[in-house]
Amino acid sequence: MSVFKSLVNLAATAGVAGAIAVSPIFTLKAEAMTEAQALERLSRIPVFTITDDKGVPLTASVPQQPNAKPDDTQIWFFFLGADEAQMMLSQVQKFSPEIGKKAQITAASLTKVYEVIRQNQKDKKFIFEVIPAKSNFEAAQKILLAQGIAGDKTPNLPVFFLVDGDKKEPVILGNDTNKNGVIDKDEIQSLPFFFDRSDIQSFLDEQAKLQPDITKKTKVEVTSLFLVLENMLTKDNKPDPISDIIRFVPSRSSQEYILKNSKQATTPQAAPQATPAKK
Repeated sequence: MSVFKSLVNLAATAGVAGAIAVSPIFTLKAEAMTEAQALERLSRIPVFTITDDKGVPLTASVPQQPNAKPDDTQIWFFFLGADEAQMMLSQVQKFSPEIGKKAQITAASLTKVYEVIRQNQKDKKFIFEVIPAKSNFEAAQKILLAQGIAGDKTPNLPVFFLVDGDKKEPVILGNDTNKNGVIDKDEIQSLPFFFDRSDIQSFLDEQAKLQPDITKKTKVEVTSLFLVLENMLTKDNKPDPISDIIRFVPSRSSQEYILKNSKQATTPQAAPQATPAKK
């Protein structure tokens, strides 16, 4: 089964410039991709965490069950949505005022966050949770429920993409058109996956003004970020043609938040050292 079909069957921004084009992808030159190269594609995706004023992450204690043995395990939260990070910051400030005085929202790339998690994954004292924006998780759930897929099957980290309603295949974007408004197949193409449901809808609405005949049969689908990354990696030394054109589109609202709060857009340290903030 092709990657196209598996993505559609799973059904599980800056913004992307270009026009929608339903065109073959497997004519493209395929290049093998390593894990590092795949993860580098996530370098533009912002993730938020709560730190002190020096960038040291604050963690939450794991809730204790009655009569359970003492557990010093700490949860380190990462948020794909600034609103969810702000809610967590407010909780820290409310329940731990002394810590909250120095607490702040700190941004890092999803690539960096993955590296931090991997560096600390053998430390049993930490649990890492990457939390999607509530609005995007609910949007993903709604798409899947409409297809008869149970809500508990919603991907933990959903990404949205466009599908041609007739061919049941992801839509490819051509980055340029000729004077007649026709896609030039020799131009660079891309297959974008959006982290924000509203961004992909805005893009589709804009394209509808330019290409109504194409976009009227185009719909938004959802899949798992992990599935996309898995399909980008080299398997059995056989390069996957789709890897070269996959692009991840960051949330426009997250980028705007970072620009507005640029003083706090620093990278968290590799491991928490501050006094844990209880949930």
